[in-house]
Amino acid sequence: MSETSDAALTDRRGLIDALVKDGRPLIVLTALALLFSGGFALFLSAGRQFLPHDLAFLGMTARELCALGDCRVVGFMVHDRATFGGVLIAIGTLYLWVAEFPLSRGEGWAWWTLLASGVVGFLSFLGYLGYGYLDSWHGTATLLLLPVFALGLARSRRSLRGARGWRTLLAPGWRPTSWWSVDGAGRALLLLTALGMMGAGLTIQLIGITRVFVPTDRV
Repeated sequence: MSETSDAALTDRRGLIDALVKDGRPLIVLTALALLFSGGFALFLSAGRQFLPHDLAFLGMTARELCALGDCRVVGFMVHDRATFGGVLIAIGTLYLWVAEFPLSRGEGWAWWTLLASGVVGFLSFLGYLGYGYLDSWHGTATLLLLPVFALGLARSRRSLRGARGWRTLLAPGWRPTSWWSVDGAGRALLLLTALGMMGAGLTIQLIGITRVFVPTDRV
């Protein structure tokens, strides 16, 4: 009993320190915000609803826009928002897993994965400079989440064990085996999927800030 009392008396952490801990709670908070935002985007898509700043930019309601061009533009916008929501949910789920498992064990590659994902994700918002449309809700959420995520990374960096450099991303975390084995083939397919998604994302980003539409969007 006395040991417990002594520990309580010598705990000089502030409230923020106690809540933030090793930074992982902030990364989890970022993940939960992404999951909520993704779910909200899917909800809007299911109801074919626009946000207030969408209506202000368009100068018309979704119903009025739907009367033009056989509702193709509305369908395009709904599809775009649903896809965006799905991506947010996928990223949020990944962040939760990384924060709870490999990062809690102090594995360097997990920290660098979060850093790389965060840098690309937050910088992608600047793509609006290419097409001139500022999504004010997206911008506000980005500004609020950025310091939370950055502080989470800074605090969690201290808890890493062993190698901390970016080369931990290149160290295989599985037992060596042939690419022609079942395990090797599965890993190769996952790597190809990742490369395909990165290529698709880069293509969409480049088209989005230049031509905006591709031929199939106008059919």
